[in-house]
Amino acid sequence: MRTLVFLCLLHTLNTNAQYEAYFQSAYEQYPQVPAGILEAVAYTNTHIRNITQGDQPSCSGMPLPFGVMGLFDNGGGYFIENGKIVAELSGIPVAVQQNSVEQQILAYAQAFNSLMQLESPQNPVSHSVYSVLDQLTEIPDSGSVNLFARDVQIYSVLHFMTEAVKGQQYGFNPYHFDLSEVFGETNLKVLSAKRISISQSGIHSDKNEAYQLSSLKSTQYGPAIWNPAPSCNFSSRSGTPVSAITIHTIQGTYAGAISWSQNCSSSVSYHYVIRSNDGQITQMVDETDKAWHVGSENPYTIGYEHEGYVTDPSWYTEAMYINSADLSRDIVNSGYGIPPLRTYYGASSAVVQVLGGCTKIKGHQHYPNQTHTDPGINWDWEKYYRLINNNPSITTITGLTGNLYDSGGASGNYTDDERLLWLISPQDAQTISLNFSAFSVESGYDNLFIYDGATIDAPLIGTYTGTVSPGTINSTGGSLLLEFRSDCGTVGSGWAAAYSTTLLDMLPPTTVIDPAAGWITTDFSTAITDVDAQSGIEERFYLAADRNGSQNGWKANGANGAVHEDFEDDQLSWTNQTGSFTIVNGKFSFTDAGQTNSNAYASLSQNGGISYLYQWKQNISSTGTNQRAGLHFFCSDPTLPNRGNSYFVYFRQGQNKAQIYSVDNDVFTLQTNDTCVVNQNTEYTYSVWYTPQTGWIKVYANGELVTSWQDPTPLTTGNSVSFRSGGCEVLFDDLKVFKSRTGTIDIALQSDFRYQSIASAHAGKVTSVTVDGMDNWSAEDEELYFVDWTSPSVLSVADGNTADIDTTYLSTLSGNWTAEDPHSGISEYEYAIGTTLGGSDILSWTSSNMNNSMDHVLLNPVYDQLYYVSVRAHNNAGLNSELCSDGQRLVEEPSAAVRAEILGGITMYPNPANDQVTIEGVNLELSVQIFDLSGKHILDTKLTESTVLDLSNLASGNYTVVLRSGDQFMMKKLQIVR
Repeated sequence: MRTLVFLCLLHTLNTNAQYEAYFQSAYEQYPQVPAGILEAVAYTNTHIRNITQGDQPSCSGMPLPFGVMGLFDNGGGYFIENGKIVAELSGIPVAVQQNSVEQQILAYAQAFNSLMQLESPQNPVSHSVYSVLDQLTEIPDSGSVNLFARDVQIYSVLHFMTEAVKGQQYGFNPYHFDLSEVFGETNLKVLSAKRISISQSGIHSDKNEAYQLSSLKSTQYGPAIWNPAPSCNFSSRSGTPVSAITIHTIQGTYAGAISWSQNCSSSVSYHYVIRSNDGQITQMVDETDKAWHVGSENPYTIGYEHEGYVTDPSWYTEAMYINSADLSRDIVNSGYGIPPLRTYYGASSAVVQVLGGCTKIKGHQHYPNQTHTDPGINWDWEKYYRLINNNPSITTITGLTGNLYDSGGASGNYTDDERLLWLISPQDAQTISLNFSAFSVESGYDNLFIYDGATIDAPLIGTYTGTVSPGTINSTGGSLLLEFRSDCGTVGSGWAAAYSTTLLDMLPPTTVIDPAAGWITTDFSTAITDVDAQSGIEERFYLAADRNGSQNGWKANGANGAVHEDFEDDQLSWTNQTGSFTIVNGKFSFTDAGQTNSNAYASLSQNGGISYLYQWKQNISSTGTNQRAGLHFFCSDPTLPNRGNSYFVYFRQGQNKAQIYSVDNDVFTLQTNDTCVVNQNTEYTYSVWYTPQTGWIKVYANGELVTSWQDPTPLTTGNSVSFRSGGCEVLFDDLKVFKSRTGTIDIALQSDFRYQSIASAHAGKVTSVTVDGMDNWSAEDEELYFVDWTSPSVLSVADGNTADIDTTYLSTLSGNWTAEDPHSGISEYEYAIGTTLGGSDILSWTSSNMNNSMDHVLLNPVYDQLYYVSVRAHNNAGLNSELCSDGQRLVEEPSAAVRAEILGGITMYPNPANDQVTIEGVNLELSVQIFDLSGKHILDTKLTESTVLDLSNLASGNYTVVLRSGDQFMMKKLQIVR
C-alpha cells in the first residue's frame, strides 16, 4: 500500500514539474495574470492532475471536470459549463483544450487575463482576483448555499496564494492578502472553521458563527434565498435506526460537492462533506434524515463525501483522516449503537468488495447492491480504524517467562467485538521468544497482529487468522505487542502461547593486555584478551602512546593514525587556525565566546581500512543561548571553515542536543539532532565510534549512546582532527584517538614508541578498550613500557690502575674503564684478557659486577708479550657493548749482577739532559726504549756503538730508559730540563 502511494506521489511530482513550464509560459504571455493564480486554481480543483473522461465517475452523479484546471464542458444540467466560457474568452475550443494540457493552461490564462483587464486598477489585487474567480466558477449562483460554495472555492485559491510552502514549491512570492477584508471577519472564521453545519437556520461554524453573503458579491445576485440541501434530495428514514457510516470520495472538489447537493435533478445528498487540505467538515443533511448516497442502503447509514479523486492519494491528507475519524467517533458516541470496533481495517481495493453486516464503518464499495468503488485503493483503512479506536488499553506483562492466552483463558473461547492488546516487556529484556501451542480463530474475520516493539506503530511481524499457527515468533528488541480483533459473530477457541526472555547484556566487557616483560628493545607483538560472555565483543580498539623524557605529558604519532593529547606540556602539535586556544592548568582552553567557529587542528592520518574511536573531555564553562562545541574528524583540509570534507559532532548546551554533521566540499548538513543533557560548567567524556567500511557513526556521552547515523557514502581518507566551538568558552582535555585491532597488536619502535626511557621512566604505553553488542564499554586497560633500543656506551678502557700504560714488569695485570647508559643504566661489567685485540685466551669473560677496574695474576707470564684488556658493559635492557685496550707489554727486570756483566760498561749522560743525551760504552747490539711516566712508548731504536740521541722533540719531565741486550735489560731514569 505504501509503495503504491509513493509511486503515485512520485508520478504527481514529475507531472507537476512538467506542467510548470506551461504555467511559466502562460505568465509570460499574459502578464496581468498574477503569478501563482494558475497553480492555485489547478491545485484547488485537481491537485494539478489532468482529469479525463476515463476517470471513475462520482458515486453522487456529480459530473467530472476535464484537464488540470478542473473546468466543465458538461455540467450535468446543473454546474455552469465554465470550460465553454473559457473557450469563448480565449478562442481556444474545448476540444483543443482536452487534447493538450498546455492549451488548457493557456486558455484559462487568457480568459483570466481578459477579465482582469476589466477590473478597476484601483481595486486591491485580492478583490480583482476574487471577482474574476467568481466569474469563472462552475458553481451556480442560485441560493445562499451555492454562494457560500463559491466563497469556499475562492477561499481555497486565495489561501493557496498566501502559503509560503506553496510559493517555494511552485516558484512564486506568497501574497499578503487580507482575507478578513475580502470575505469579512466573521465569514473568514466560518470558512476556516473545523466544522460547519448547513441547516434551515443558516450556515454556522462549530463556534456558532453565522455566515453572511460576502460584500464583494455583485448586486446582480439580488437578495439571496436561503436554501440548505433541498428536500428534493433527502427524505425521512421512516423509523429505520442509524446503524452504519459510509465513506465516499466525491470525485471532485469540496465546493463542488456542497453545490451539487443543491441540484434537485441529481437525486443525491450526503450528510457531511470533508475538505482535503485542512479537514474542514460541512454538514449538509441532518443525521436524523435519510441522505441519498448509497442506494438501497440509505435508510440506515450516515454518509461522508471526502474531497478528491480515488486515483490520487494526495487528496487524503492527515488533517482529512483525523477530522473524518473525529466525526465518526462523535457519531459512535451519539447513541446509535455503532461499535467503533466494527470499522473496516482490511486491505484497500479498487473494486466492489461487499462486507458483511458486522462491519459498520466502511466504504461505498463495501455495501451490497453497489457499482461504485470509492473510496478505493488509496484509502488507508488501518489508519482510519486506529484513529477511530485510538488510545487502546494495554495489558503489560513483565515476567521473564510465562503463558499467554486469548480472553477465554486456557480452556474458554474469546468473545465478539474484541480489541485487546498484550505487551510483553520484561525489564532489561534483550529479545523475546513467543511459541504458540494452539491457534484457532474465525478465518478472515478475527485476526491476531504481532508487532516487533512496544506500540502498534512498531514493525508488524505478521497478521494471523484461521487455524494456521504463527509458530515461534522472535523479537528483535525487548518488547512484543499482540493485538487481537474479533468481529460481531463466530468465535473460536483462540490461542495459547508460552514466552521466554533473553535478558539484555548489562555487563561491560573486559580487556586485559599481556604484562610487559621487562625492557623493550625491539619491535614486538603483544596479545590482548577481550571477554564478553553475553552479547559478544563488537569492536576492539587500542592506542599506542609515547613520552619524551623531557616532558610530563603523553603523545602519539599522528602519522600512525593515533592521538594521545593530555595537554600537560606544550601544544606544538596543534595549529590555531581560527581563534586562540591555549593550555591552562592542563586543559586546552578557548575563551572567546564571540567566535562562532573556532578551529585548532592537529595532523592525524585516517583511512578507510579500520575503525576509529575519538574520545575527549569537554566542559562548556560560559553561559549563553546558543553554546556549542565538539570535534571534526576525517578532515580533508583543516584550514577551511568546515574542514573540507569531514564529519563533526556538536554538543549544544542549553538546547541539550547531540548532533552529527556531514561536510561535503566544505558545506555542512545536519544529520541528527537528538536529546543529550549538556549542563554548563560540567565536564563530560564524549566518544565517537566511526566505521568507514559501513558508514556508521555512533556518539556516546559518558558511555551512553546519544545519537547515531549511517552515511551511505562514507569518507575513507582524512588528514587531521579539529576542535570547534561557537558562542562559548570551552575546555577540552585528554583527546585520544584509538584504532581498531584484532587480539594481537604489533608495536614498532621509533614509530609507535618514538622515545627511549630516561632514568628508568616509562616511555611507552598501550591502552585497550572494547565495546560489546549492546553498547557496553569496557574499562580501559593500560600497560606501561620501559624502552631502550641503544646499547650502553663504553667510553674508555685503560691498561693499568690509573692512566693507561704500555709496559709492565709485574705479572699482575691491571685495567680500568668508564661507561654510561642514560636510558636503562649499567647493570654489569665483564672483562677478558687476551694476547690479541679483543681476545680472551688468557682470561675468559669474567664479571666484575659493577666494579670498573680489575687485577689479574698471570700464571704463566710471557715476557715481551702484549696483553689486551677487553671490557663488556651490560645495560638493564639486556643490551651490551665492548671496547678493548691498546695493550700492555710484560717485560722482565734482570738481576743487578747480570745487568752489570752485560750492560755495566754502558753510561748515559748528561742527566738531567737538555736537547740530547749520549749513550757510551756500547760494544754489542743494544735496544733502547724510552717511556714517559704514564708508560707511553716514546722512542724505540737500536744501537751497535756509542751514539748521541736527539731529545729536542720531548717535553720537559721524567722518563724511563730501557737498555736491552738479548734477554737482559737495564732501566735508567732520565730527566729532561729546559
